[in-house]
Amino acid sequence: MPDLIQLFQQRGRKLFVSLLIVWAATALILWFTPKEFKSETTSVASSAVASDPSRLFGAKVQHLYSPLGSPDQLDLLVGSGRLDTAYRPLVRRFNLIDHYELSDTGSKALLKAIKKLKKNASVFKSDYGELKVRVWDTDAAMAAELANALTGRLDSMHRDLMSRQNIQTRAALERGLKRLELSSDSLGEGERNRFRTLYRDLIEEYTLLLEQRPPAIQVLDAATPSLMADKPEWGTIFLSVTLVTFLIWLMLTLWSVRPSAHEGSAVK
Repeated sequence: MPDLIQLFQQRGRKLFVSLLIVWAATALILWFTPKEFKSETTSVASSAVASDPSRLFGAKVQHLYSPLGSPDQLDLLVGSGRLDTAYRPLVRRFNLIDHYELSDTGSKALLKAIKKLKKNASVFKSDYGELKVRVWDTDAAMAAELANALTGRLDSMHRDLMSRQNIQTRAALERGLKRLELSSDSLGEGERNRFRTLYRDLIEEYTLLLEQRPPAIQVLDAATPSLMADKPEWGTIFLSVTLVTFLIWLMLTLWSVRPSAHEGSAVK
């Protein structure tokens, strides 16, 4: 095994020259690499009490719920973050076809812009049970706007879903009340009035819930434009190329000073 210190003394100059060349090439490549900025939002699930119609007329019900929702409620939102439905309105709203400088037109350009936005965005649940929406873009302000808009879009999608369910429930209650009014069964007037009051109270609760449209998530930290580019990561890249260059130099140097077969026979 050759003496590494002696090896550095004899051939360290070649290593230094190699590093200078690699550093210069890396710096040149990184200088012309488009800078990317990262922005993200942090949200938590809303409490289930917000979507429970009984809370509107029952104060004691609120004690049955946590002030915040369960992290498990965020799984549906994370799943929705993989759907084109969440991104399509943002492409039109922010004119991302032009922003991404796509040459295509029509539906093909729309699909490419959606695909690029999905690639630059990520929706995930953190280890602390928070919903994270992260967006990368070459424009710091655009990255922040897209992150906030995507968070709002996910919330709106699930608000609409809950509203559709509540609309269907209210419609079923209204049909039940109508059948009660038109029925000619043997119910007494007192019993009929009790059911009539129950139906009307429930219809009123769902009507108020539809007017309120409770949020699916609560935003803790909105996205703001990054002051410095997050990509490319100069420090990490320079450290990596330095390490790789050193290892390659070391392997080539050890290979060049290895004993030849003839020298090995002579030693024996």
